[in-house]
Amino acid sequence: MMKLVIAEKPQLGQVIAEAIGIISRKDGFFECKNGYVVTWAIGHLLAQKMPKEINPIYEKWDLSTLPFNFPEIPLKVKPQVENQFKVVERLLSKADTAINAGDPDDEGQLLIDELLDFCQFKGKQERILLNDMNIDSAKEALKNIQSNTAPMFVGMKNKALARSRADYIFGLNLTMAYTAIAKKTGYTGIFSVGRVQTPTLALIVRRYLANKNHKESFYYNVNGQFKLGAKVIDTKLIVDDKIETDPNNEKEKRIISETVANGIKSACENKTASIHTLTIEDKKAPAPLPFALLDLQVKISNKYGYTSDDVLKITQDLREKHKAITYNRSDCRYLSTQQFEQAPATIEHLKSQYAELASLPIDTQQKSRAFNDKNITAHTGIIPVKGTYQIADMTPKEKNVFKEIVNQYLGQFMPEKSYQQATVIFQCENYQFKTGAIKTINKGWELLVTEDDETAENDTIAFDTLASLNQGENGICAKINVNKEKTKPAPLFTEATLLKALQSIAKEVKEPDIRQLLIDKDKDKKGENGGIGTPATRSAIIKNLLDNDYFKYQGKQIVPTDKALQFIEKLPDIITYPDMTALWFEQQTAIEKGELSIQDFLKGVQNFIAEHLESAKNVKLELTGEPCECGKGVLMLKKGSKGSFFACSNYPECNITKPALNDLPMPNCPCCNGNLKANSAVIECVKCGLKIWRKISEKNLTDSQIMSLLSKGKTTLIKGFKSKTGKDFEAYLKLNKAEKKVELDFPTREMKVVKVKREDLKFK
Repeated sequence: MMKLVIAEKPQLGQVIAEAIGIISRKDGFFECKNGYVVTWAIGHLLAQKMPKEINPIYEKWDLSTLPFNFPEIPLKVKPQVENQFKVVERLLSKADTAINAGDPDDEGQLLIDELLDFCQFKGKQERILLNDMNIDSAKEALKNIQSNTAPMFVGMKNKALARSRADYIFGLNLTMAYTAIAKKTGYTGIFSVGRVQTPTLALIVRRYLANKNHKESFYYNVNGQFKLGAKVIDTKLIVDDKIETDPNNEKEKRIISETVANGIKSACENKTASIHTLTIEDKKAPAPLPFALLDLQVKISNKYGYTSDDVLKITQDLREKHKAITYNRSDCRYLSTQQFEQAPATIEHLKSQYAELASLPIDTQQKSRAFNDKNITAHTGIIPVKGTYQIADMTPKEKNVFKEIVNQYLGQFMPEKSYQQATVIFQCENYQFKTGAIKTINKGWELLVTEDDETAENDTIAFDTLASLNQGENGICAKINVNKEKTKPAPLFTEATLLKALQSIAKEVKEPDIRQLLIDKDKDKKGENGGIGTPATRSAIIKNLLDNDYFKYQGKQIVPTDKALQFIEKLPDIITYPDMTALWFEQQTAIEKGELSIQDFLKGVQNFIAEHLESAKNVKLELTGEPCECGKGVLMLKKGSKGSFFACSNYPECNITKPALNDLPMPNCPCCNGNLKANSAVIECVKCGLKIWRKISEKNLTDSQIMSLLSKGKTTLIKGFKSKTGKDFEAYLKLNKAEKKVELDFPTREMKVVKVKREDLKFK
């Protein structure tokens, strides 16, 4: 009697096999004790067939053939994992019992179940739930094998299947439709649409437009300087309900009237003041939790500038190649009891790799808040494991990422940060002014996580001054400073801030009931508060948007292309906001509970798509971009094996290409041959001072235009410049090497020659 365990990944398969007891290893599986055989998938071994594989009519993307509507979406074996599929298929044909060891979530349930269905397995089906890749956890899971046909697991499978099919028919129908619409204007690229992808793009576009269209306004900060003998204390006015503030900004109370601000100055300056409140509190801060993938991506992006996709690939290598960390695609920041028990051995190995750890106060018996079995989801936080890996074998990027993971983990075994916080409130006339300072007593875990000692020292000086004061003590308000400040636009997204925004995109939803649906979706997920996508898929979504020429990087900032701006403007709100994810989630939850059928849900999705495609026929997507020299097309960003480049939309008739600046080594300065450095605002020579601003006369230059300036000294005619009066104009840009600057070069206009007869001239 063969019992076949099918794990979701090879690493999990090995852990389960070791827990059962390995007899021998074969190609793609383990023979184990007591009649068990353990094999594995490699993520999804199966993929949905593309429309053209189901019906050749969809080979050509044409509005007249859309929307497609398949009763079932057939699956196919993914070519890159065909060998492992054959192993699973052969073993299933011999097995009496198949045990689903997919991840303990709905996607993991479907991943293995679709293999059982595809191979038409007729035997007994069982299920084990395992969220931690260690032998003890696997042994425990094997004691609690359940029926895979139980309503709970059938519901999980149906929920994931409904989501998968809905995403397929929604994304492909609309992608094919909008690409066909754009093709009529000569565009050869793809207008990709997705349930998660498109709201993500819309988030980028709306932030960009809010930044660009920000209208400056002014407000006033009021600060007070108080003297008590020789002590001088700087404070900030507490803006309370008694003070007139901006009625249009409920979130942030700001004084927008100069008269009000100066009135406070007149009322308080040179008047007696007293210390209304003085508190000194002893406080402690626990170590930050271990990383989930998103938090790690944010930290690494901010510190090292690696993209989220870079971090995903690096952690994949740390897990699979070096076997140095736990599951890297986790959305959880908590750890298990078993991981606490394994900590001494793990930390001992880390100390053998990092000599500096010997001097740190690491206590392996200290159990931080991170060790909480109740808060674990499908996986645990990302932490180092005991192994045979050597830091010396890692690449520089792998070392950087691994060290951050190690530091965050070791913080769980170090003392809490302890500090004192002093807070002082001054009363002057009818107004109160506040200041505070912190004095660090014990850095604790901050010895690993932060390196900013100077701030702590400066805070200590301020703290000692405040701590020497006495409540009720009188002084004088020596000075009131009224500072006029400009409002700032919302900053453009970076990958780090975009990833964080996707965790709580529910705030973008206008309808309160729908917004709450998104928030409820994440009620059991720590760190998520109405998000879309998953930590594992978000980096792929961002990369896909980049590959489809929807945005470009300026330094770390994400700037949408003209293609993206135009596309989001033309799409209806239901596609560009995350409302659909919320509404679908509600229906997919009903499917999981058995209250709604997959067929009825998909029928609603099909009806929506059909209605939308009818209105999409009136959408016009026009070509935008730098005109090509051929005069018939524009230069569009493409991806090639050697990086990005610009190619004419009139290809293959025109095969003109230009390099993309961000994917090439920076050329030398055309004025002095010195080194150029670039950031989000300017290309600058470190030797002669040449500056090429990325934005000139309100026009953002393309990479291609900047490369033309650097290589040829001149661009083609550029439209969209704005004068100081706001009038549009067009001009060439040319490089003045002598003066090391970029100049506008206006096109010459031909004078119209008119022949005039002598007799037509009249002299006075």
